[in-house]
Amino acid sequence: MDALTTNREHKKLFAYIGAGAMIDAYDVYVAAGVSAALVSTGFAGVHEIAIFMSMTFFGMLLGAATAGFIGDRFGRRMSYQLNLLIFAIAGFAAAFAPTFEFLVGTRFIMGIGLGAELVLAAAILGEFVPPRSRGRWTAFLGILVNSGLLFASAIGAVVISNFGWRWMFIIGAVLAVIVWIARKRCPESPRWLVVKGRLKEAEVVVEQFEKLSPTTLKNNPPAPPTEQTQSKVTARRPFWQLAILGTVVAVGVNMFVYGFISWMPTFFVEQGIDVSHSLGYTTAMALGAPGGGLVCLLLINRMNRRTAIIVFSIIVIPLGLAYAAAQSIVLIVIIGLLLVTAIYTLVTFVLYSYMPELYPTRYRLRGTGISYTFARGASIIVPFVMSGLFVSFGLFGPISFVCSMAVCMIVVVLIIPVETRGRSLEDIA
Repeated sequence: MDALTTNREHKKLFAYIGAGAMIDAYDVYVAAGVSAALVSTGFAGVHEIAIFMSMTFFGMLLGAATAGFIGDRFGRRMSYQLNLLIFAIAGFAAAFAPTFEFLVGTRFIMGIGLGAELVLAAAILGEFVPPRSRGRWTAFLGILVNSGLLFASAIGAVVISNFGWRWMFIIGAVLAVIVWIARKRCPESPRWLVVKGRLKEAEVVVEQFEKLSPTTLKNNPPAPPTEQTQSKVTARRPFWQLAILGTVVAVGVNMFVYGFISWMPTFFVEQGIDVSHSLGYTTAMALGAPGGGLVCLLLINRMNRRTAIIVFSIIVIPLGLAYAAAQSIVLIVIIGLLLVTAIYTLVTFVLYSYMPELYPTRYRLRGTGISYTFARGASIIVPFVMSGLFVSFGLFGPISFVCSMAVCMIVVVLIIPVETRGRSLEDIA
């Protein structure tokens, strides 16, 4: 698989994985617009919104924890089909929620599907794409998922204002059913099949990809092993170090997204801006989400993963402080756009390129799931923290929290130096 040239089969696989990941990303960001609408219509208060968001994250925690074990035990295909089906059924139920309590319950179940999908997507894609192309392809996946913010914000600005928040859930559920049907044709990971000793099945999948590739092992053999001194960033690491590294960076970028970006519409509403204008300003700043993915795409093969994480964590800090200090709407939107771009550059590097590459195939989904589980656990708590900080200190409270997480990421990446760019997954393992 590492010797092949990327071809039509890789593109089909990317479409299957990317479509599901984007739908789930869309629904994650639906919470921001829906939350503002729930407050403005009196369906829920600000403190109840914290419960609404936290229960979604609690479901995502459970989904992230279980998806890795199911995927490593029963296969990648079964795991990501199951989570999408759960998400679709619960999405239809959420659309017809008669009470706030019922809505919170359905969001918990939807969260199980959401947590699983984002654990699986980049890890599975990386098992098919050769090392020289893996960074670009995972960056493209990041762009798709990041576009969920813009997608959800743009749709929400039109749909919520004119038809109400329930239609946001119907749209997501219908799209999920369509993708679930299409993904029934998706192949199983040959790397996982080999680990399970199912060599004949793995060979069938490899041949399916190989017949469309101009390069094979015969004309593109791996380079012979060479005697070289092992560097700090390629040294063997115990699993607990990989787990700490993956978990801290995953928690960090989740805090950026769910501790700041998901709250942007609600912050505007609480500052006296009506929900329509709030969603409009958020949509403008949401352009930074796919923009961050594009920045990552431009840098992914030019900059080491570790260097990028450190650089953009540093950039987030002054931009965050400037955003909190800005007074005019124009300045807030411009700085907010730059801040969202920097945050989503980090999100793309961390969640779609770096973290899934850290773990060996046998434990890849479980390792990724562990990191996501802690990230989701932190996401359960952060809505309450953010609402308390906002009430007590205004916008400087949440922004200071985001900046402190950026510092934590920098420290851990420096202490545990692991670089994955351009290396075979087996070499990293």
